Amino acid sequence: MHVHHKVFRSQGGTDAPSNLIALCETCHNDLHAGKFELKVKRSKTKHATEIGILKAQLKQCWDFEETFGYVTKFKREQVLGLPKTHYYDAVSICCEDGELVQQGKHVLRKRHVASGDYQQTKGIRSEKRIPVGKLFGLKKHDFVQTPQGTGFVKGKRSSGYFALETILGDKVHASANIKKNTVRISARTTTLTQLMEAAIPLGTKVPSILAVN
Repeated sequence: MHVHHKVFRSQGGTDAPSNLIALCETCHNDLHAGKFELKVKRSKTKHATEIGILKAQLKQCWDFEETFGYVTKFKREQVLGLPKTHYYDAVSICCEDGELVQQGKHVLRKRHVASGDYQQTKGIRSEKRIPVGKLFGLKKHDFVQTPQGTGFVKGKRSSGYFALETILGDKVHASANIKKNTVRISARTTTLTQLMEAAIPLGTKVPSILAVN
């Protein structure tokens, strides 16, 4: 599916949800090629009514049991004793009444980063150039193992001493020598992942996690 702007951005259209519509790739290409014209009528119903219509259609197609936010909140807080995250809400919804779950020893944390190095300089007047691309065969956000620690490349220096961090942004080493005995465990991607211990204090805000038993 592609996101199409009802009023083209070249014609002053915005990225507001009211100006967007989902089209398949074929229809999107044909529309821009002028093969047909899209006539969109503004819905006169309110969002709650539209959601109700969608729920009614889903009930006809799929077999599922409906639940409510207050039920999920009660199970998450009072029964499971878990902090508020989308992940723990999903866990609470999946649990039967009175069912308890035991958290795994590890979690797989994930973090989304930009696909390229867009910051070119640093300093008060942007007087310092930042090395971009590969340096000593490594890029920013590569996951590497060095004698000084294992982590993601945070900062690169032409001297070969890199700053390493965890997926949460915690410092692993401020000046790890990557020129000797360094192994790249995984290359940079737009979604970084790292297996970490699962100990999470109650009420702590954490990024998205996936349970790993």
